[in-house]
Amino acid sequence: MADLLIPGVWWLHGTRGSNVYLVEADDGSRALVDTGFPGSASAILREAAALGVEPSAILLTHKHRDHAGSAGELRERTSARLVMGRGDCAESGGRLVLRSSVGRSHVARFLYAGARHAPVVEVPVDTAIDRECEVLPGIRAVPAPGHTDGSLCFVVDRLGVAFVGDLVISHGGRLARSMRLANRDDRQYLETLKQFAQSAPSAGCPGHGEPLLTGFGDALRELAALPRSNAPANLLRRPLRLWRFAMQMMRTRRPR
Repeated sequence: MADLLIPGVWWLHGTRGSNVYLVEADDGSRALVDTGFPGSASAILREAAALGVEPSAILLTHKHRDHAGSAGELRERTSARLVMGRGDCAESGGRLVLRSSVGRSHVARFLYAGARHAPVVEVPVDTAIDRECEVLPGIRAVPAPGHTDGSLCFVVDRLGVAFVGDLVISHGGRLARSMRLANRDDRQYLETLKQFAQSAPSAGCPGHGEPLLTGFGDALRELAALPRSNAPANLLRRPLRLWRFAMQMMRTRRPR
């Protein structure tokens, strides 16, 4: 059974890549936030079935394959509509589609070289977001460009929780920024982080690492106020941090 983080938010097991969450909207419908690597769909559907629900929407924080890899299969196997940022959509045959991609980190591209040669799969996008709006009752999509052009955060004010994708990474309960080389536009990313932090809720569910159920907004504001550092010690730590991050993505998520 999925981990119940707070009433109305579940953290799913059996996936690889990003964290996958199930969240309840104000009308009782349920939505998935991100989908993990390709091959995670069956585990996601088993977890949803154990809770007695079928997702009505798939909410993608961004197009990278570790977050969006199973979106197509889940859309085919359920009645869920696919929601993502307009800036991450491609155009094909007069319609908007998802073409998931490997992140910009060159080391990650080397580690996942096989993923680069996977067939290009186009998944129809049902709702493309280009401004802040409500995507399900009580669930707001907030554009968060920088990591990718169409990155989104999803905020549920009723529950006091935000799903933030790769806006930040959680390492042992401490928040860290997405690395410069992983971002499409690092300057824009840093500005997005500052803006979102101003009104971030007390609970946050990042795409990688442990969710922070208290103090998330305060931690995000503290992080956003720090400058990027090029200190030698930080430069030496980055390869190790990237390696640990890659190994975390490859592990299948187990119950806590």
